[in-house]
Amino acid sequence: MPKAEIIQKVIRIENTEIPLYSGEIHYWRLDPMNWRAVLHRAREMGLDCIATYVCWDFHEYEQGKYDFCGETDSRRNLIGFLDLLTEEGFWIILRPGPYIYSEWKNGGVPDWAAKYHRLHPEFQKLAKQYMQEVTQAVLPYLVTNGGRIMLWQSDNEIDPWPHWYTEALGLGKQPGVFQDFLKQNYPSIEDLNRIWGTSYTAFDQARAVMNMVPEEPVKMRRYLDFGRFTHWYVQEVAKWGVTTYRELGVDVPIYLNTYSGVGTQPWSPLESFADLVGSDIYPSLNFEKRGNEHRNFLDAVRYAFSFSRLPYIAEFQSGIWHDWLGDVGMLTASHYQMVCLSALAAGAAGWNWYMLVNRDNWYQSPINEWARVRPDLFNAFSKMMEIVKTIQPHTLEKQTRTALTFDPLQRATVRPAQNLLQAFYDAGLDYDFFDLPGGSCTKEVLFYTGGVWLAQQAQQKLLSYVKQGGHLILLGAYPYLDDFLLPCNELGIPEPDGILKGLPSLSLDLSLNTTCKSQWLFHFEKVPGKAITATRKSPDNLVAEENALQWDLQSGQEYTIGYTQTIGQGKITVIGLEPSPDLILSIHHYLQKKSAICSLTSGIYTSLFRRGNEYYVFVINSTSEDKTVVLEFDPDFLQASKQEAIDMVSGKPFKFDKQLTGFVARKNGAVIRLEGESA
Repeated sequence: MPKAEIIQKVIRIENTEIPLYSGEIHYWRLDPMNWRAVLHRAREMGLDCIATYVCWDFHEYEQGKYDFCGETDSRRNLIGFLDLLTEEGFWIILRPGPYIYSEWKNGGVPDWAAKYHRLHPEFQKLAKQYMQEVTQAVLPYLVTNGGRIMLWQSDNEIDPWPHWYTEALGLGKQPGVFQDFLKQNYPSIEDLNRIWGTSYTAFDQARAVMNMVPEEPVKMRRYLDFGRFTHWYVQEVAKWGVTTYRELGVDVPIYLNTYSGVGTQPWSPLESFADLVGSDIYPSLNFEKRGNEHRNFLDAVRYAFSFSRLPYIAEFQSGIWHDWLGDVGMLTASHYQMVCLSALAAGAAGWNWYMLVNRDNWYQSPINEWARVRPDLFNAFSKMMEIVKTIQPHTLEKQTRTALTFDPLQRATVRPAQNLLQAFYDAGLDYDFFDLPGGSCTKEVLFYTGGVWLAQQAQQKLLSYVKQGGHLILLGAYPYLDDFLLPCNELGIPEPDGILKGLPSLSLDLSLNTTCKSQWLFHFEKVPGKAITATRKSPDNLVAEENALQWDLQSGQEYTIGYTQTIGQGKITVIGLEPSPDLILSIHHYLQKKSAICSLTSGIYTSLFRRGNEYYVFVINSTSEDKTVVLEFDPDFLQASKQEAIDMVSGKPFKFDKQLTGFVARKNGAVIRLEGESA
């Protein structure tokens, strides 16, 4: 029988490659009389794949009694819906849970099971009974049995929900799963006491610290263990679900989905035992209602691109839950276009629009419950499908030379280096991520985007990257503690001798052939490599002439703010300044490692992809103004040549000579195809 697998960013079934673009339709929330008409509208949009949840709470209508054929309610006719999808020629993504959330009571789990957390033996017993029933009902529909189900989700956004299951998890007054986790991770109670600063005689005495206390290192260690516990719990649930479905005969790729960040689910490790991991992302209108929202969106997709065999958005905004309507806003066609183009620009190679069709508790989708469309939204979605079918994102190679580090435990807890990440975004530079726990880095330049603590093994990976020829940049921060906040400095970075503060900022001439401002700097008496210096100059923001003498007193003072040291075949550069967009750009120019593509127009994000001698440029205008954008390429990636191109979104022309120039509407984007070659 046919074999289904994920290869080269597509689902491959025998010799058929299926790019993973789909829309979610919940059969049990629609009148079955409208199923076929709704599917026809999905086909009109350009979709060949449909995803659906299967709701445990709805199909087990009495405890121990199941209906998947519509005998008790026509909306329970899962088999009929699968037959219709097969007849219409759609590929199928099945999402049977046990948990589905889906804006349903108990997240889709019956009352008798919902009172137990997901690792509780009683929950697993009840869940397995349901999993056996639903799997037995749909096994004939797997592609491996000649059917159309090509992808299977084993659980939804796994979360220990510590606020709901506090005591059962051992996070409150009594021991539980948390203490079991500690026993697995500490060889003895003495080892726990050494890290926690306690004097317990048994693990059951340990109590969790669930809130960050940065000013108290001992409590921070306990808080980090709570973060580790959360990631561990999610992985244990995921392993159980995937293993159980495999034992029940599911032999198509199994995937898991996550929240939009790694605070609860550790994305990369999940893909070590599931076939695929995808995130769920629901931006506010035009990325305007949450802080740094567009940058965080791009980074979520970039992180998936760094490790996943198929960078995938498992739930991609198409409408919104009624409870989030106020937070998200009324979604427009241009919003959807900007969201889709931003995902492609960051490296996405697939998504599932959730929800493709309106239903209870869900609004603003392009198709409604009666298969009628909102033409503005429907046309925008159709345009995005036309673009992905034309450019085939799964075949494109992202053109970057810079990477930034990504440590899931850091991001889940303290979220360091936000100013550095924002500086990259404001500079308009594209980059990839280096997943420190499980990945490797082949980029020429690597910026450390962590804090003062980092696991010893991760520090050693950074050192190995340098020794093998990479250039590691530590701007404004470096790790000198391990992830238990104990001394650990594998990179050998010396402690600064002092730190200066500006009022409000220091104006500096740098030996990197540039000038900059910084609110602070740290300086050294001695450094292990070639010194990088900063010379103070007169501030240019004098507002009271009577202070002129004092403001000029320190002009000409020189400080060693960092250094570049050769280690093995590579280099480490340490710079003790506050990150800024101009400084990021200056560092790249000084190293002669320019970005593959860079916008000379402010407020524009851009990225470059290649397939043979075809190049695709993505341009996102996140500002509130229409703009004529000017883009510049590093000839190492693409040499300038005279040609005209058409924006695939608007149909407007772009001109490419020494630079690429064209129009991009406010809160929208562009995709331009060029022909050329690298140096």
